[in-house]
Amino acid sequence: MGDISGYRTFVAIVAVNYFTLIALTPRGWTASPPPLWLLIALSVIYLALGIWGFAFAQRIARVPLSLAYLLIEFGIGMRINNLAPGGLLPLILLPLAAQAVALLPRVWAALICLLVIAGVGGTLAWAPSWTARARNLSSATAAVVFVVVYVGVAAREREARHRVEALSAEVADLAAANERNRLAREIHDTLGHYLTVIHVQLEAARALVRTEPDRGLLAVDRAQALAKDGLTAVRQSVKALREDARVEGIAEQLASLVDAVRDETFKARLRTTGTPRAVSAAAALALHRTALEALTNVRRHAAATEVEFQLAFDAPDRVTLRVKDDGRGSSAPEGGFGLTGIKERAEQLGGKASYRTAPGKGFTLELELPA
Repeated sequence: MGDISGYRTFVAIVAVNYFTLIALTPRGWTASPPPLWLLIALSVIYLALGIWGFAFAQRIARVPLSLAYLLIEFGIGMRINNLAPGGLLPLILLPLAAQAVALLPRVWAALICLLVIAGVGGTLAWAPSWTARARNLSSATAAVVFVVVYVGVAAREREARHRVEALSAEVADLAAANERNRLAREIHDTLGHYLTVIHVQLEAARALVRTEPDRGLLAVDRAQALAKDGLTAVRQSVKALREDARVEGIAEQLASLVDAVRDETFKARLRTTGTPRAVSAAAALALHRTALEALTNVRRHAAATEVEFQLAFDAPDRVTLRVKDDGRGSSAPEGGFGLTGIKERAEQLGGKASYRTAPGKGFTLELELPA
């Protein structure tokens, strides 16, 4: 229980008021002091019910049970006040108002609060006149109102904290989902390309191994080289994602990818404009992934004979990659997972990606990024 009606507040209020009884007002007692054993026993019962009884009533959450608990506590508190009048002991009833607000509907809580006001204001034994008693009742009312208002503030603060915690959990879930999407893109863009090409080379080797063993062995060697390049690309991806570094030679990296297109149904070439320069690791990764995705799409869908890659360093703070093929094109291209990943990555880096296509007009993909 961390709210105002929790056990710490309950114990603190009772302890403070017993201190005033013992330390400040011993001379206010009558000639025959109250039986200490009965006072101690009632105090222990009052505290125990205030801690565990309240917890039980809060857990069960039934109005009759809560009313019974509060009335029993009120009766015990009044008996303690009758045994030891004096000091500020009547204020031990104040936590019951806080607990009533936590346990009961508004109407029942208001009635319990009125009962507490009557108990606190009416048992201040030192009041010598009706005027003083009225003042005591006013003080008791102010104390109960303060407790109730404070409980409301504490409850709203607790609800706000819970909402913040829930929103934090949602943010964490969203971050985890974004991370999963990012990893899915990386797996698709890197491993997907290399596994596709390796598969093509192994299929070619299988078809040629008996009739043209030299060409079949060449295809196996090429598949092995691609597997090695794929592992290198994965390691570079991890490094690029973890480090904010500049990458030299992105044009050479793309040239190597284009040069690897051999013995296929299409020809590929790379043209570079402007002065090549270092780019950010994230931009280099995006350019590399886009080139891989473009080659994969040409193999799977384009039925192209030529593919041109153009890497442009014409703008001082931008780098552009344009991939154009002369394939079949499409009237209604589907933004597949690869194209969607390219667009998302470009937007995350502050760039943009677009494509143009039409039946019989081929497919053009363009990626522009901050360098």
